[in-house]
Amino acid sequence: MRRHFKPDHTKPKDFDLFWQETLNKLDVIDPDPIVTATEHSPDHPELVLEYVTYLSLGGVRITGLLTHWHDNLPRPLVVYSHGYGCQCMPQWSWAETGLNCFGVDVRGFGRSHNALTAPSHWGWVLSGIGSPETSVIRGAVCDYIQGAYVAERILPNPTTHHTFHGVSFAGALALKSASVLGSPDLLAVGVPTFGWTEGRYIFVKSGSGAQINHYLANHPERLDDVMLVMRYFDPVNFADSVHCPALIGLGLKDEVVPAKTVYAIVNHLSGPREIMEFPVSHTDLPEERLWSRFERYWLRLTIEGINNDFGSQAFPDG
Repeated sequence: MRRHFKPDHTKPKDFDLFWQETLNKLDVIDPDPIVTATEHSPDHPELVLEYVTYLSLGGVRITGLLTHWHDNLPRPLVVYSHGYGCQCMPQWSWAETGLNCFGVDVRGFGRSHNALTAPSHWGWVLSGIGSPETSVIRGAVCDYIQGAYVAERILPNPTTHHTFHGVSFAGALALKSASVLGSPDLLAVGVPTFGWTEGRYIFVKSGSGAQINHYLANHPERLDDVMLVMRYFDPVNFADSVHCPALIGLGLKDEVVPAKTVYAIVNHLSGPREIMEFPVSHTDLPEERLWSRFERYWLRLTIEGINNDFGSQAFPDG
């Protein structure tokens, strides 16, 4: 059954060293956060949205959205990002529940579009594909991690605990950041992409996987090199270093992030986990509205905290 699918990881021998050296390079960069604009909630005078730019790996300036309460009350912090080819939206509704939220527009997308100076015409994911050191995905993971640092640094109130959140492209970024940092109290991701490098491209029909397929169809001689680089960014290879509680959502019918690629990730996670299955994802079908249950659940876990029995029932919906 797909639920039990657990392919072997394909970590390159220097996988852990590569990410430790990447984190070391990021650690020496002063993010130099600058608030460039501020908006206020019409309903809550103490709830504000700040547009923040900061320096990330390679010295590029990234833009994030900090929606937060301007008070001194301890609050949870949610770090999130956006879908492939998209940008972050202010999450007023999350913040209105009492949370602080920081959204990251990673390099090459949205408000950080110009931070990627040499995008590939084959698609964002192929930018810098020649090596793991130059891959744009490495920079994007660092943008997410640096965003978590920046939010903590400039918030006026203390943080009680952290949730790393993301759906699809952002889900993969959140999971990889959680693995590299080992810091969030909850990982809440839906349909994380890039999973199971070796098999993913057999199943995907659109999105970043389709862009890679198109590239390789035109450059078949580069297959082995591309697969090697992508192994440094395959969530399957990060999952066993994720020890925090994890809530994972997936769609049983999904042509962008097939369910089998998500199970491949989930079954390598080391910490307690729960999986929410939905009929579809990445579609325009009316069943997509069922995903609101996923949002309500991770928000409750973030606000109320995680019970000791979390994960005792891997599939809470049966």
